[in-house]
Amino acid sequence: MRKHFAALVLISLLLFTHTTCTSGASAKKTYDWNTLEELVASMTLAEKVGQMTQAERKDVFKTEIEQYALGSILSGGGSTPEVNTPKGWVAMTNGFMKESLQTRLGIPLLYGIDAVHGNSNVLDATIFPHNVGLGAIAAGNMERGTEAAYTAGRLTAQEMLATGIRWTFAPVLGNAEDVRWGRTYECFSEDIAIVTAMGVSAVKGLQDGGVGACMKHFLGEGQTTDGLNKGDAVLDRDGIERILPPYRAAIDAGAMSLMPSFSSVNGIKMHEHKELLTDLLKDEMGFEGFIISDWDAIQQLSGGSYKEQIGQAINAGVDMVMATGKRENWLQYVQYLQELVEEGIVSMERIDDAVLRILRFKQSIGLFDTQLTKKAGAVGSKANRNAAREMAADSLTLLRNENDVISKLPSYKRILVTGQGAHNIGMQCGGWTITWQGSHGPITKGTTILEGIQAATKGKANVTYASGGKAEGTFDAIIAVIGEDPYAETDGDRSDNINIRDVDMKMLQHAYSYGCPVIVIMVSGRPMTIGDEYEKWDAFIAAWLPGTEGGGIADVLFGKRDFIGRTPYTWRKTINGDVLYPFGFGL
Repeated sequence: MRKHFAALVLISLLLFTHTTCTSGASAKKTYDWNTLEELVASMTLAEKVGQMTQAERKDVFKTEIEQYALGSILSGGGSTPEVNTPKGWVAMTNGFMKESLQTRLGIPLLYGIDAVHGNSNVLDATIFPHNVGLGAIAAGNMERGTEAAYTAGRLTAQEMLATGIRWTFAPVLGNAEDVRWGRTYECFSEDIAIVTAMGVSAVKGLQDGGVGACMKHFLGEGQTTDGLNKGDAVLDRDGIERILPPYRAAIDAGAMSLMPSFSSVNGIKMHEHKELLTDLLKDEMGFEGFIISDWDAIQQLSGGSYKEQIGQAINAGVDMVMATGKRENWLQYVQYLQELVEEGIVSMERIDDAVLRILRFKQSIGLFDTQLTKKAGAVGSKANRNAAREMAADSLTLLRNENDVISKLPSYKRILVTGQGAHNIGMQCGGWTITWQGSHGPITKGTTILEGIQAATKGKANVTYASGGKAEGTFDAIIAVIGEDPYAETDGDRSDNINIRDVDMKMLQHAYSYGCPVIVIMVSGRPMTIGDEYEKWDAFIAAWLPGTEGGGIADVLFGKRDFIGRTPYTWRKTINGDVLYPFGFGL
């Protein structure tokens, strides 16, 4: 595979020597190099450091891409152009790209985003179920699960290209072993076999769709003590080998970029863990792509100064630094890395290796062939939403069904739908949706669970909605939607049980009072600790985080589709208590 890749690089670059840009950008100059190695050899130290720099879009002023020969820009979670439409994104990214083509060597800029369950920064894009939901499909039917992961990746790529972007920081290849961790929903499962198969499918879907994937977060983030984000994982070599299969498989599938974890392994931060980043990943595993640091991760490393921390990271194997947090960080990074080379602390050999890896990635996603986006595309098409709706339906996991109440639901004529999560696009989508942390309410276009139920029962039943559970009249059944508030990363960490929210408990007390069957649907990024409360529920369905097309849940409730999902995580009554539903359980 690598021989074929090298040949493609050479062919592409032989063509590239005749012109620096296409798709509307005029040719600027010709070059006298035929290989990436020759290009690296022609670069100054400043140009090399520029390629190793990634800045947040808001922190780069006009002409600075050209001045510093910047290699990459990103949008942090929720960082969007003023006009948050495909047209607005294309105008912004083309502007950055045009400036990069004005540098001495005209090396095209690489733009990165967190499109982790759809192109989720963009208004009205299709938002797919988070990985936990896709993992539930795989736990029930691996073939359907891998198909869903591939399709979600390919359609995400399609909606990324519509906005002019070709690199996403996804997928997560960790396997969460403590659901208190706030990134549990970004993982497919606790089961390494599911993570491996789904990770490969996600990578292939993204890259077949025309964008670059980024494996994250290497290594051990799902094994930290007490599930703490940025915590420490105590792992011997056998423990490390146990969690490597998803990365080995993704590399074999063609993944060419990787992001280390914020966490530590055996007390050493991953961003400065040379034994794992260079000796294991690059040398032993043969990873030929490049390593991009996580958001402002460098300043969490050992060393008494930012300059020392930069040296630690680069010498450990980090190739490009996401120098974010504030504008000064990337400007200082550029200065300090050059000084570290001049002082002999970072070798030119290490710099050349990093730049070659970055250029290799840019070539692999076609940046040397096509730089500018001619025209903005569309997001949120009917076809894409239909695919997302099917995934949301297939992820549903039936955990309890007393007296077969679910099969009777289509026959009921008076249904009360209740709970904050029943009519709440933001809650369905969770974090990493429009903004970093996500939020409640109609944050983007989609179909709520309530709207799906109303459409499924139109002309057949009378559906009443009362968020708090209080409604006039009598009912044949209650559909109560409970769950978690949206969150991302550390904000989702929990030190103890993940209890039912007070607002949901109050609603449930009203639901119980009607004296009819209560069907509980949980919208959450992980198993919640429900104690013995479930014994009051006639049916219990885990809907995970279904995305914008949560209305698809009604397709299963009312018999259009079957239940497929199984729980991708072990479900306990309390965090360290009795197992309520083992991994892979579902009715």
